[in-house]
Amino acid sequence: MKTSLRRFRGFTFHHRHHDSKDRRDLRPLAQLDEFAVAYQDMHDMRDCYDSLLSAAAATANSAYEFSESLQEMGACLLEKTALNDNEESGKVLLMLGKVQFELQKLVDNYRSHIFQTITIPSESLLNELRTVEVCALWTL
Repeated sequence: MKTSLRRFRGFTFHHRHHDSKDRRDLRPLAQLDEFAVAYQDMHDMRDCYDSLLSAAAATANSAYEFSESLQEMGACLLEKTALNDNEESGKVLLMLGKVQFELQKLVDNYRSHIFQTITIPSESLLNELRTVEVCALWTL
């Protein structure tokens, strides 16, 4: 798919200074077919990354909700520890409360990694694809 992106850039830079009507007359049919294939590849890539961004957003939102629930549960367990008179069950509740907070940290890290590894690079690529698409349409 990167080759399709390069093809568009080649078309854009190579044909930028010509009138669009002159370009249509000079461009061979095979080159137009190649352009159509590259344009379709770019469209498919954009759809793929749009879907990936949507899934990443849904996952990050779910992770956020889960993290909030873990925090509430941890706070509740620690609160029950203070109210509990039984030493053994108090230790268990304290341990469970601490584990909830550790799980919350892990889920928050996971959510952060979703943004760093999927969301930000995908948005950058989609912006680049939009730029290439505009340039490619300008060459027609």
